[in-house]
Amino acid sequence: MFVLSMKTTRPRLIAVCAVMALLLVTTVSLSGQSAAVATAAPVATDDAARQQFLKDLGYEVIADKSEVREILIPAESDPAFAAYNALQKEAGNDLTDYSGKRVKCWTYTVTNYPGEESVLAHLYIYKDKIIGGDISSTAQDGFSHGLKSLSMRDAA
Repeated sequence: MFVLSMKTTRPRLIAVCAVMALLLVTTVSLSGQSAAVATAAPVATDDAARQQFLKDLGYEVIADKSEVREILIPAESDPAFAAYNALQKEAGNDLTDYSGKRVKCWTYTVTNYPGEESVLAHLYIYKDKIIGGDISSTAQDGFSHGLKSLSMRDAA
């Protein structure tokens, strides 16, 4: 057994208490931030909630026509995933926290995208939370952007 003894002085005791308080405050604030991040993702427990999320962004979708498939977020980033995740980050989402996870991809047909006829909305759902997605055109010279509101798209 190893025993360390020190002469305790008032300044040392105050310094030790200050360090312990700083560690406690840091730990509490960091755990509060991770909890806020975890709850920041919109909840989408059913089809109506997913459609309402898109409607809140300004997109109208065909109500009874949606598809779902399961996809695997790559465990290691490659150039294609990095480029797509950059698109996600522009809209305030980041898929790197979900690397190696299986997520549901819900696809809806958007009916009110200005000047475009064949536009799809993709929502990535993990444990009933929307973690990302995109709005993209299926036309040959199409486009793709993150989940920005329709009004923000015009401003960008």
